[in-house]
Amino acid sequence: MPTSVTDVARHAGVSVSTVSYVLSGNRPISEKTKQRVLASIAELGFQPHAGARSIRARATNIFALVMPIERDVRADVQMRFVLGVLRAARAKGKNLLLLPAEDGMDELARLTASSAVDGVLAMEIRVHDPRVATLATLSKPVVLIGTPEDPHRLAHIDFDFAAAGALCAEYLADLGHQQVAYLGQSQDTFAREAGYAVRARNGALQTLAARGMRAQALTVELGRSGVTEALERLFQVQPETTALIVYNELALPNILMRLNELDIRVPADMSVVALCPEDQAADAAPSVSNVSLPAIELGTLAVEQLLELLDGTRPEPVLLSPTLTPRGSATRRS
Repeated sequence: MPTSVTDVARHAGVSVSTVSYVLSGNRPISEKTKQRVLASIAELGFQPHAGARSIRARATNIFALVMPIERDVRADVQMRFVLGVLRAARAKGKNLLLLPAEDGMDELARLTASSAVDGVLAMEIRVHDPRVATLATLSKPVVLIGTPEDPHRLAHIDFDFAAAGALCAEYLADLGHQQVAYLGQSQDTFAREAGYAVRARNGALQTLAARGMRAQALTVELGRSGVTEALERLFQVQPETTALIVYNELALPNILMRLNELDIRVPADMSVVALCPEDQAADAAPSVSNVSLPAIELGTLAVEQLLELLDGTRPEPVLLSPTLTPRGSATRRS
């Protein structure tokens, strides 16, 4: 029986992916480890599969990134993910082809069938995403940035949005707040079952309920009028609200502005914690305690997973854990 990559890995005392990286050069490996792997290859007489060498020789060095443009998503937040993918791809000598249109799936099928791209990354994954079944049929490896209900065995990475929502709720509960409101994205975002929106809201509400707290969840539509209407609804149904969890990057500045107009002081009268980029939280007036979104890290990990798939190894799903940064916008409730 011919020697396999697994045999080499076992003989060298390393993982299969490490052997693949030594062979492909797609990742830096320490010289000591590299020499151990090469020694095992020589001793066992391992010959890389001719088909794999042929595939590498025909590589286009182009990755496709499928990213629908949604009007209710802050463009600069989306572009942070794109930047993470782009930087990681370029560091590995790969180029990036952006497919932003909703009909990008048809174009993607054509590109993969003609071997115009080496692999695919897909963003804005929904809980029940109709694209996933199609992505699973493509002839090129695919990595999802997000987690659908059924990933169809595709590689995927994500941020733990449920834990992020829960962390915000725990933070406010520990400060003694009993009546909290969750201000989320627009109705359209929830209607399309954007995974980040649904999971963050559910994580927060489940935690608040477990802590025996009163909670209201409201959607916030685009523009200042959407913020005004959401806060009016909130104070009608839960007038004694003392804390807000906000996960709507487009609405956050207007929420703070509207509270100020209503003479509701943050944090003296209303504590606020948000899921948003670090710089948005720090630059807000006042600065807001927040759980940051690791966009760059997710983009980088997605490229690393795609490279692993191209090297013939199957990466495990990755779920990044949240951390909360207090900034003074939430205070203890006496």
